[in-house]
Amino acid sequence: MNVYSWEMRHNMKSTMIWTVVLIVLLIMYASVYPSMVKDVELISRVMKLMPRAFLRIFGLEDFDLTNILHYLVTISSIYVTLLGSVFSALLVIKLVAKEESEKTAEFLLSKPLGRKSVLAQKLLAIFSSILMLDAILSLASFFVTSYFGSESLDQSRFWLFWASQILLHITVSSIVLCFICFSKRQDSAVSLSIGIVFVLYVFSIIAKLTEKAKLLVYFTPFYYSDGVRIVKYGSIEPIFLLLHFILILASLSVSFIVYSRKDIYV
Repeated sequence: MNVYSWEMRHNMKSTMIWTVVLIVLLIMYASVYPSMVKDVELISRVMKLMPRAFLRIFGLEDFDLTNILHYLVTISSIYVTLLGSVFSALLVIKLVAKEESEKTAEFLLSKPLGRKSVLAQKLLAIFSSILMLDAILSLASFFVTSYFGSESLDQSRFWLFWASQILLHITVSSIVLCFICFSKRQDSAVSLSIGIVFVLYVFSIIAKLTEKAKLLVYFTPFYYSDGVRIVKYGSIEPIFLLLHFILILASLSVSFIVYSRKDIYV
């Protein structure tokens, strides 16, 4: 029984729907840019009127919104960073937690497949779907940015930003998977997973607002992959890159151990 191909086939429709919705949002935001950039002075005045806390949250304090890459990265903190992470979390629920909530775990685990093999194939399907969504969205973003932008695109920073988003989505899905494997009942899996995503996102916001909460930056992958900072400096700090991989490896290792031993409720 090929669990991977089964999950990819049955998950393709929802992945494509998410992709189309995010591309529509991308085009909607990008289409505003040409008219906005015509009045740089107005933008500057509006920025000065905004609360300093708001500017700090979105990294706008010394960011050039007349540059389309800077502009799209700023608005992506919602439509790519947050919504993409929500997609990743829901994907884990759909492919892993559903076996208990839909009472199909007994059927699946009775097949000649070990639990680790089942989880590995499901995990591969999750990562494949995330890569598919981000790959299509990044290509759409590239063409949209090239079409609406009047200046040459800094491609190295553009693709570095998208690499950071892929890392973020994989990290979030790994963390959610770990929590789902520990959960005894899957009835509240959706609220648990979305809660995890938003708590981590709020941690990154708090860390930007005050120096007193600076330690929070090490506990949220949203800060590791903060697009505004990455595009501004043209790099991902090695410590945050390392933390991404540590979180992924630790979460997946614990998930496999727990899933192979846990009681499956059906």
